Amino acid sequence: MNSNKFIKFLMLLVGTAVIASCSKDKGNYDYKALDAVTINLENVPQTYSVVRFNGINITPKITYKGEVVNMEKPQFPELKFVWEMYPTGRDVVERHTLSEMPNLNVNLSQRELSWEILYTITNANTGVKTFAKFAVNITSALAEGWMVLYERNGNTDVGLITNNEISKSQVAEKLFLDIYSASNGGPMKGTPGSILYSYANLNARKIYVQSSQGLSMVNQNTFAKVFDFNQGLFWSKPSVTAPLLFRSTDSRKEWLINNNRVHTIDYTTLVQGDRAFSDPLGGTYGTLAPWMATSPAPLDGVFYDQTNKKFMKIIVRGTDVVPFTSPQTTAPFDVNNVGMELLMGDMGWNNWEYMVMKDNAGKHWLLSANFKGGDVVGVNIGRGKYDMSACPEIANINAVTAGYLGEIFYYSANNSVYQFRYTQGTTAQAWTAPAGEVVTNISLQKYYNSNRAAGVLFDPKNNCKILYVATYNEGTKTGTVYQMGVNETSGAILPGTEKKYTGFGKIKAMSWKIN
Repeated sequence: MNSNKFIKFLMLLVGTAVIASCSKDKGNYDYKALDAVTINLENVPQTYSVVRFNGINITPKITYKGEVVNMEKPQFPELKFVWEMYPTGRDVVERHTLSEMPNLNVNLSQRELSWEILYTITNANTGVKTFAKFAVNITSALAEGWMVLYERNGNTDVGLITNNEISKSQVAEKLFLDIYSASNGGPMKGTPGSILYSYANLNARKIYVQSSQGLSMVNQNTFAKVFDFNQGLFWSKPSVTAPLLFRSTDSRKEWLINNNRVHTIDYTTLVQGDRAFSDPLGGTYGTLAPWMATSPAPLDGVFYDQTNKKFMKIIVRGTDVVPFTSPQTTAPFDVNNVGMELLMGDMGWNNWEYMVMKDNAGKHWLLSANFKGGDVVGVNIGRGKYDMSACPEIANINAVTAGYLGEIFYYSANNSVYQFRYTQGTTAQAWTAPAGEVVTNISLQKYYNSNRAAGVLFDPKNNCKILYVATYNEGTKTGTVYQMGVNETSGAILPGTEKKYTGFGKIKAMSWKIN
């Protein structure tokens, strides 16, 4: 046998031995199979359009190790599920984790945008991930309704109630909570002050939300912030941010008391481009009350000087806050020398202002005034002065509301709502809160507009026929709104009409939102 054949023979023997040794090797080697996860999207839409604050439900069929995963109680602990949502085609880095369940069943409160939902299943044992994507378009949901301004954790937020007792159009009954937070990435800083839908600018109606630390103009459909103290609300931003009150009047002017100075936007002037709050108006006066006459025309504005205990006015397109001048010798009280502290008020019967005052002796009075006649010699502005000293719990009064379709005036104190029949001088308990709750605010369903012809466009359904009572439970830190029908001329609460909406914080104010 030559040398080449011998070498080949040796190689054959070695190869045979290696193969034989491998066939006999029963070594302790771990060969793992990567168990596949399958997401079956058959009959599952991959594109959705969802009305904001409504729900989305996506239930794919998941198989693993030959079994279908239980959607409610997944039986494989190594499988981790997460649903995340991102804006589509935007530079802003924003991610929302929606759920960590096999299926998705949540309400979407995010902004009205096009979004992408990414569904990820991770096998914790192997690190292998399986994905699915869905397109979602969130559309506007916030139409006509009843706005609720409340404090939660020291900050300000907004809720909205919609039902067919409020809206002129047929709507589903819904409760929306924390709308401001959902639209702006967090609540408004500071405690709540006032909230109002303003129609002063007929071309761009907006909602104003005011707290102790700010004022925001928000979009009427989304509640997304358009302007605030730092951008767009003022021609020249005030050096001190201390908003006390925002109001809009039916003479198409908007008003703000900030740092005890008055700012205004006048939409009656023919000016092109954007509008903003003026520099502070002039005038010599003391501390202003957090109050303004709802319907002051033919004057531009009427305020109250708490220090000097008298009313102050602004004439049409005036630049100063000045005293009234016409003699009021035959009126029930003199607007230029009231001599009492203004506690709270509302527009009521005859479109007059109805204000609860307290004199130096601590006695309470209801004063009515008609500012719509202007500051004219021979015209009495003060129209009524009614003793409230016999009214139950009057020392603890914390809110009032007045109707303008009848001589209706309610006030709240502690856990009760009372109707004060001022012309008769009698008081009746109208409503009592459940145990553990105190009343924090009351309001009739109405709008600040005093023009009955224009009211066809701007007033809510059931004008002055619905009463809202806001309560707070200190133990649970929960605010509740009770809605009930009332007779607009007698003030009597209609049996069987009460509805309850809960989940708010401590409610400060309520107001009508037009569509």
